[in-house]
Order: sequence, then structure tokens, then C-alpha cells
Amino acid sequence: MTDFRYALRLLRRSRVFTVTVVLTLALGIGATTAIFSVVNAVLLRPLPFADPGRLMQVAERNDKLNLPTFSASALNYLSWTEQTRVFEGLAAIGFGTFTLSGHGDPENYTGNSITPSLLPLLGVSPTRGRGFSEGDDKVGAAPVAMISESLWRRRFGSDESLVGRTVTFNGVGYTIVGIAPGALTILTPGDVWIPLVIDPPKEIRLNHLLFVVGRLKPGVTLQEAQAEMDAIAARVGQQYPEVKDWGIRLVTFTDTFVSPQLRTALLVLFGSVVFVLLIVSANVASLLLARTLDRSKEMAVRAALGAGRARLLRQVLIESVVLSVIGGAAGLLVATWGVSALESVLTPNLLPVPDIGVDHTVILFSLAVALGTGLVFGLTPAWQSAKTDVNAALKDAGRSATVGGHSILRRALVSAELALATVLLIGAVLLLRTLVELQRVPLGFDPDGVMSMQVSLPTTKYNAVRRVAFYRDLGVALKALPGVQSAGISSGIPFGVGNYTTSPFTAPGKSALPAGTSVPIDWRTAGPGYFATVRIPLLRGRDFTDADTATAPQVVIVSRATARTLWSDDDPIGRTVRRVADGSEFTVIGVVGDVRSTTLNRESPALYYSAGARTWPLMDIVIRPSGDAAAVVTAVRRTVRAMDPELPVSNVRPMREWIATSAAQPRLNAVLLGVFAAIALLVAAIGTYGVLAYSVSQRTRELGVRMALGADRAGVLRLIVGEGMTVGISGIMAGVIAAAALGRAISTLVFGVSAWDPATYVMVTGVLAMVTLAACVVPAMRASRVDPIVALRLE
Repeated sequence: MTDFRYALRLLRRSRVFTVTVVLTLALGIGATTAIFSVVNAVLLRPLPFADPGRLMQVAERNDKLNLPTFSASALNYLSWTEQTRVFEGLAAIGFGTFTLSGHGDPENYTGNSITPSLLPLLGVSPTRGRGFSEGDDKVGAAPVAMISESLWRRRFGSDESLVGRTVTFNGVGYTIVGIAPGALTILTPGDVWIPLVIDPPKEIRLNHLLFVVGRLKPGVTLQEAQAEMDAIAARVGQQYPEVKDWGIRLVTFTDTFVSPQLRTALLVLFGSVVFVLLIVSANVASLLLARTLDRSKEMAVRAALGAGRARLLRQVLIESVVLSVIGGAAGLLVATWGVSALESVLTPNLLPVPDIGVDHTVILFSLAVALGTGLVFGLTPAWQSAKTDVNAALKDAGRSATVGGHSILRRALVSAELALATVLLIGAVLLLRTLVELQRVPLGFDPDGVMSMQVSLPTTKYNAVRRVAFYRDLGVALKALPGVQSAGISSGIPFGVGNYTTSPFTAPGKSALPAGTSVPIDWRTAGPGYFATVRIPLLRGRDFTDADTATAPQVVIVSRATARTLWSDDDPIGRTVRRVADGSEFTVIGVVGDVRSTTLNRESPALYYSAGARTWPLMDIVIRPSGDAAAVVTAVRRTVRAMDPELPVSNVRPMREWIATSAAQPRLNAVLLGVFAAIALLVAAIGTYGVLAYSVSQRTRELGVRMALGADRAGVLRLIVGEGMTVGISGIMAGVIAAAALGRAISTLVFGVSAWDPATYVMVTGVLAMVTLAACVVPAMRASRVDPIVALRLE
């Protein structure tokens, strides 16, 4: 306690030193803790389900079609449920959209249909009311629903009496039986849940629409479960030949929610911020070494009065730990602010968790980092203090005698700082160049100026025939609106959240495919005017027209990649494609350009478009206004409301905004690593300047002697700059080598540029060399102006 009180008094007297160290530590510890909060929330914090380690996604796979993980069909799900012995139970989830009416303006929500087994399987319960029970999912059962807590609070004002009342979704009165637990939204994002009703006679075994989860029985390993499910898939394939090529793949929940790219990005960012912390620690250690040198006589007096090495070591270490704890407390405040800032800028659904938060794990981590940092950066100065030579330190020349060892240590620390800064700067430049390359990717369409929105038709009110008629009439009405240059309707716009469907197809007759094989092709529905509105070029053949109805011959337009896959360089117009699932055949009437559909760094997939005679309940509207976009959107809402007063228009946004969302993770990676690199570069430059400035102050008499013996100012300038650049270049070269060795870690995050790009390495090396030179010049100029008379006066 005596040492602790002395440390506080000493730090209070050295306010500038204390504030400098605390702020530096707060920056390093705060940044590290903030990124750890994200890593903790995504990778370390257990999912809010009972024993989540036994929860699995049960997916389908097709090796022949290169589909390693795919949605499950309802009939296959029923077969698995009947035959599995390794799972305590299975549950299925289907996607849905729900239009709420009768409570103010109609509003559209996303949601899911789930089997009653899902909540018990996850080990969660509704916050109010009950979940679905057996019988709720039977054909003809009374309609029941659960809603999210956010919808309950936002739309119904947290009305406790809502449970048990009837609410109208999609034109049907649903009895609200419960308020869903927040954990459910992690697995099934949305605001509305209804029971999943499976009517086997109406299902197609190749219709893959469900997300299936299961809970392993205690003691069953993933390998054992996979072996049993492989056997089940083989039996189902023998019984139903249409699915003989479809197997089963078990995926842990961690791998389901955290993609390899996201995991890599988080680990790279965490490693980067640890580098920043190490640089900060090295800088603080350098400051403490300088301070230890100034206190060498104090330590010598303590030793002369009987203090042993352990006593001196403890004194300096306690001072370091006090500094680090204060810096850690400030760092926790910085981390809290940083987490809030991150949550405010993160794109929705970028992370697989609803919030990041600073929990007890993060606080303990921050405390551990603060204490560990204090011990790390305080150990070397403490050891140097404990080794004080009493006789030398108490002589007038003692101060000069101790400079050498300290100088070597401080230069080594600065060299390490520059090495770490080099690694970070190379990584940041590579990610920034990736972001630039992603912006240059040819999209295959022109999103600028296009507004997109969605309309969802209740299936209870609109059957397939009425849906086609509604969207056909809507398309005609939209094109007639004033201020509309062109308009179109599609089941899924590029980078949007519409209906993205993949099915295996074959090409009867002469084809580039080997006989008896099929390929997975993405497909969308598109109405007349869609291609012109988003400016997807029509390369051959014709566009859809209003004559392409359900009673007319079924026609499709294929992308250039699809035509090349199926018929190589042959003319595809008039050829036939066949969907494997139901044997439907379609005639090709046109070829359009390839478009990137989901991610900027993925090549354009094989894609075909069916005529507007095939519609989904949820469809995208695209409009290219010739005037005020806001006025056009208002007119669209008015038009839809005139056709059906209970239909809302949702997800209104510029099409360019969807593309920006796709680049959200690469942008976040580049921005964060760029910030870390800038901090590292600044701290390293300050460290270089500090070492040289202190070295000059300690070598005043030496420099005076040199100049008295004839050394000119230019020679002294070259001496100091040369010493600084030697330290700097050695650190930069070590950083280049380390960055090359770590290139594989970042290779999955870069696009359009190699992780070992020579231009990047040369540019970063040049910039760091210039920064190091700039940090060396001021101390060197000061050294060159030393007055020999003043420097030698004490001699």
C-alpha cells in the first residue's frame, strides 16, 4: 500500500507524463476491447438456446450439381423425421410475408412458418402466452400466430391483452397466442410466425424450400449422426428415384450463422487491433524507459539505503500497473463508445446476432488486458531499475553510463512498432484496393436512378390466376403514371431480398451438357419492361410481352452464361429447357446479358427469366423516374391502394442502396483496418521521434565534443538521421516479411488484387520510410544546432 500511495503521488506530480500514457493506453485498450466485443458476440458468446452445441442444421446437398448446402424439401423432412434415431427431434422453418391490416395503415412484415416442435427443440419459450401446440399445424386447424416483441411494442403499444385477440394477416384472422422470444429472431428473422402446414399430397419432393434444424441426442457425435443421415438419404433415394442424387449434410449452428469469410474478417480485425495494442505498449514502455533513466539516481539512493532488487522491481511494476488500470478504465469507456458507434453504422443482418453489447466477459477481458499490458510494458523498465549500479549512478557521469542499454532497448521497441505498423498498413491498403475493385465490377445492369419497392399479395385472397392478373394490371398502370420513364415487375431484383430460386435443369436435344446430366440454374420471374427499366441488355431474340400468358406457350429468356452452359456457341433461340423437379419445358425466346445477383465478388451465375405468367405472392417493382422520385413513389402507393386498399408498398429504396449493402462487410473491413493502421502509423512515428529526441538530449555533451573537434552541422544531421533511419528501415523490412508471411490470412478477404501485390508493398514501404524520415528530421535539426560552448560548460 505504501508503494501504491507513492505511485499515485508520483503520477499526480508528473501530470503530462501520466495523461500521455493514460490516453495512449485508453486508445489501445479501448480499440482492442471494442473489436473483442464483436468477436465475443459472434464467435464466443453461446447462442441463446439450450445446449446450442447439440443443435444442427440438417441441409440437403447435391454433389453432382455442386450444391454443398441446400434447402430441404417438405417430403424429405417428413422422411427424416420418421427414420432418424440420432436426433431428439427435428423442426422445419419456411419463409413468408405477412400484410397486417385492420390496425391503422396496412403494413408488410417478413416472417416464417414453423413447426410446433421448433421452440421446444431450441429450449426457448414465448415471453408472453404460449407457442404452437400439436394440432396447430394440421390442415384446417384454426389460424394462430406469434409476433415479435418489437412488433408488439411498436404497433400494438405493448398491449398486454393482445394475446388471445384476433389480428388480420394476409386477409385472414389469426389468434395471437404468444409473443415470440427474442432468441427466435436469430434463427428466423422476422416479426410474424405461423404454424407450418405440410399437406403431403400437394408437395413435390424436389421442391426445396425449408430450413431444417435438429437436436442431437446426448452422447451422439457429429460423425455418428452424419453416418446415419447418409444411410437415410440413401434409403430415401432408393424409394424415390427423383432424389437419388440428393444427400444430407449436417452443419453446426456456429458454421450455419458464421460464414468462413466473416470468421476470417473478425479474426483479422482482432489480430490487427492486438497489433495496435502491442504498438501502444511498446510506446509506453519506451516512455517508461526514458523515465526510468531520469530516476536512476533515485533508484540508486533507494538501493544504497537497503532496498533489494525485488523491492525496486515491485515499486516500478506497481507504478506501471496503476497506469495500466487507469488506462484500462478509460479504455473501457472508449470501448463502450466504440461499440455503440459500430452498432449504429453496421448494416442490418451483417452480423448473425441482434446486438453486440459490453457484457461481463468483455469487462473481464478489458481488465485482463489492462493488467497484462501493465505487466508487459512495465517489466523491462522495472528490470532495468532493479539492475541499477549504485556506484555508477551516484557519480556525476553515472547518467551517461546508463544510456547505452536503455538506448538499445528503446530503439528495438521503435523498430518493433514500425514492423507492426507496416503489417497493418499493407493489410489496410489491400482492403481499400479491394473496395475500389468491387466498385469497378461490371454489374450487367444500370441501377442509377432506379427506385425499387415490393408488394406482397395474400395467398388466401389471391390465387395463382388472380396474382397474375393483378401484377399484369399493376404493370400497365405503373407505366401510365406521369413522371415514369419505364417500369417493370420481377420476383427478385439483383442484390435485393426477393425470391431467389435455384433448380436443376436439362436441355433436351443437342446440348453442351453430357447426356443425362443437369445443372443448377437460378431463375426469376420478369414482366414486360423489366429489362429496359434496369437496363439489362437484350442480346438476341425478343423481350416478354403481355401476350406471354399462362395459356400461351411457356417461354423463358436466358442469360448469356446460361446459353453458353447449355449450348456453347450455338444459337439458343427456339431451344428447350426442362426443369428436373416437375418436367416442365420452356422455349427460349431471348438472351440477355449476365448480371451479378447477390455479391459483388461472385461471378454472374447461370440465370433464366420466366414470363410474368408465373408470379410469386411477393414481387419487386422497379421504376425509372423521369422526374421527382419521391412524387413517383407516392403515385405508386396511390395506385396500389386504388387496386386493393389493404395492400402496402414496402422496402422502398433506390436500387443503388441494395448494391451498397452488398459491399457493407468489405467496406467495414477496409475502414476499421484503415483506422487501426493510421493509429499504428501515428503512434510509431511519435515513438521514433521520441527516441531520437531523447537520444539527442542525452548526447548533448557528446555532440558538443564532436562539433568542438570540427564536425559540421551537416555531419551531425547525417549522423542522427542515419541512426533513426537504420532503426526505421530495419523495422519496416521486418514488417514486410511478416506481412508476406501473413498474406494467406487475408487472401480470402481481398478481391481484384493479390494479397502479395508488389505495388502495394512498395508503396507502403515508401510511405513508411518518408514518415520515419520526417520523424527523424526535427531531432536531427535540433542536434545540428547544439552550441559546443553550452554543451561543454559542465565539463
